[in-house]
Amino acid sequence: MNKIYLIYGDEEYFINNEINNLKSKYSDYDIITYDMVESNISDAIEDASMISLFSSNKLIICYNCYFLTSVKCDIDHNVDLLISYMKTDSDSILVLIVNNEIDNRKKVVKELNNFNVIKCNKLKEYEIISFIKDYCKNNGFKIEDAAIKVFLNKLVDNLYIITNELDKLFLYKNDKLITKSDIDLVTSKMININIFDLVNSIVDKKIDESLRLYDELLLINEEEIKLIVTLANQFRLIYQVKTMLKSGYSEIDISKKLDIHPYRIKIANSVNINLDDCLRYIKDLSILDEEIKTGKIDKKMGFIKFILNL
Repeated sequence: MNKIYLIYGDEEYFINNEINNLKSKYSDYDIITYDMVESNISDAIEDASMISLFSSNKLIICYNCYFLTSVKCDIDHNVDLLISYMKTDSDSILVLIVNNEIDNRKKVVKELNNFNVIKCNKLKEYEIISFIKDYCKNNGFKIEDAAIKVFLNKLVDNLYIITNELDKLFLYKNDKLITKSDIDLVTSKMININIFDLVNSIVDKKIDESLRLYDELLLINEEEIKLIVTLANQFRLIYQVKTMLKSGYSEIDISKKLDIHPYRIKIANSVNINLDDCLRYIKDLSILDEEIKTGKIDKKMGFIKFILNL
């Protein structure tokens, strides 16, 4: 049977960890990447089926596979060719990545469930606490419970930001115990302060206001990658909240189900955006994140371009 992996969900940190694990596991393979926003899945399938003159082993990674979700794609992907490929034998390894929920009603998704499917969900608050403790332990540190509480109050529920701030603390500390005072001294100011203002200015297409808020966030040492990931997470939360409200959930029900403070649910619901636009921003930010990480665009110019194209 072909080696096919489907990696999906709303936690980019875990998704990227899974991708890196596969790259390490198959380090002797030729790594080929496709962006399914720009290429048809048929291109990747043809590549996977073709014998290379230099190597028969290929690790083919397909990013932004929105054709596996309910999101409308600009490209008419040849999913029948993908289904046919599943029934053949190939030495190549095909990895399908989507930073979103998949649509299990689709035939292609049902077929993919027979292969390696890895779901990467965002952590609930108690799971983030365990994650922080384990991350500290794995680096030879301990962290006080009181410090964790302050730490979480300062930061969004983003594992990239959390691990980045913990790494800064590891460099700062001479002993191996992280305390509340360490958090107050070292950890960045709370990005939540202005992030919903930025979300609203983006939704309202207020370019000057968005650029001003962007500059303010840079002044408190918030980097573009952090902002992109945080914005994407906020739009995902908005999408979840509005979708669940349409399904009959109350804000309190959503707060309990998502394990998120009721105030954040209320703020998310207050953002004046429809679901299609919400998904479009998530998609655009995902593409921007990938372009920055692959060196296709400078992070500052990329973020400014995203704002100017609102």
